[in-house]
Amino acid sequence: MSTAGRHLVGWALSLAAGMACAAYPDKPITLVVPYAPGGMGSTFGNLMSEALSPALGQRVVVDYRPGANGGLGAALVAKAPADGYTLLMAVNSTMAINPAIYPKLQYDPIKDFSPVAMVYTSANVLMVNAKSPYRSVADLVSYAKANPGKLNYGSSGNGATPHLSGEMFRRMAGISINHVPYKGIGPAIVDLIGGQIELVFSDTSAMTQVTGGNLRALAVTGPSRLGMAPNLPTMQEQGFPGFSIRSWYSIAAPAGTPKAVVERLNGEIAKVVRSPEMRQRMKDIGVDPAEDTSVHYLDATTRADLAMWKKFVTEADIKLD
Repeated sequence: MSTAGRHLVGWALSLAAGMACAAYPDKPITLVVPYAPGGMGSTFGNLMSEALSPALGQRVVVDYRPGANGGLGAALVAKAPADGYTLLMAVNSTMAINPAIYPKLQYDPIKDFSPVAMVYTSANVLMVNAKSPYRSVADLVSYAKANPGKLNYGSSGNGATPHLSGEMFRRMAGISINHVPYKGIGPAIVDLIGGQIELVFSDTSAMTQVTGGNLRALAVTGPSRLGMAPNLPTMQEQGFPGFSIRSWYSIAAPAGTPKAVVERLNGEIAKVVRSPEMRQRMKDIGVDPAEDTSVHYLDATTRADLAMWKKFVTEADIKLD
């Protein structure tokens, strides 16, 4: 083909891509939540679907794909067409912790994804059964020291921040407790209420069980108290200086997604996060709206957390159950 011909083909392809981006979206969008229904995954999916569907003029359909601490859903999105119609609820557990936990991931959090936007951050809450004798973190520590290996703590899965919150608690308190991973926080909460396990580090979605009288909240893992529960102390206030674990929730697309599509999605998500109504809804469920929704910030945060969690997992000698 002549040089002129190649230029013509290149121009035609660029024009076609530009027209496709201009029409985006012209069909429903799938938002893959890589966890089981229940917990913050459902909360995130519902918020984004309700807010983005009218903003984009197309339905945003939530598709739950649990397994391997979000790894199965992430791998699915990594292999999806890079056209903006398959998105991932990307959290730090899946994007920054999994590479340190799982030796053979089916995706690369940097190479296989295009960051779209940061949405919000969230802390975990240490909870026990409301009928249990534990009324403070000190009560738990006292029992665990007198009864090594007798306490079982549940989490939403290996490598999730509830798991690492439990590991940080174990190390800092100098106690022996057993980790019981679940496929999502919902089943762990069911077993906590049923008495099969003694404690859980959960996202704030389970606070409804606290207000309902089934569970008792003892502390929050973040650096500050929750706006929805101002009387709940932090782990630092309970005698664990330096204890600070938070999760971040974002949206990512397959690598190679057209820049114009990413910019459209980022712009609409930024509007959603900045809206007073959404900010209030987020605060009501115990999460903090992202102050920086940019692609650059999400990319930088992912890279920084990759290094941080690799160091923590190595030092804590965390191994899969």
